[in-house]
Amino acid sequence: MLSTKKRLKTKRKPSAHLHNPDEVLLDEDLTALAVWECLKDNDPEGVMEIIEGHLFALNKNEFAENHNIPKSTLFHSLRSKNPTLKTVAKIVHASYEETSR
Repeated sequence: MLSTKKRLKTKRKPSAHLHNPDEVLLDEDLTALAVWECLKDNDPEGVMEIIEGHLFALNKNEFAENHNIPKSTLFHSLRSKNPTLKTVAKIVHASYEETSR
């Protein structure tokens, strides 16, 4: 067994991995998987948190203006965590258009 001193002597220096949270928040596959997991766990609040994180990465104000969604509707939907399915569909559809540009 190697001693601790011998194990710590390596020629490679540890490097920090740069992490870009926007990259993860804008990944449609990860977002869809996370939403699906929340729905399976009966966690509608989690679904809205995921959508909110995605919209933060897109910049909510510009997103609302670019897709003709009233800011009050968007903010109320996210704050109340209980929007209608029609509102969620409109937000997700506009989000898809935004990321596919």
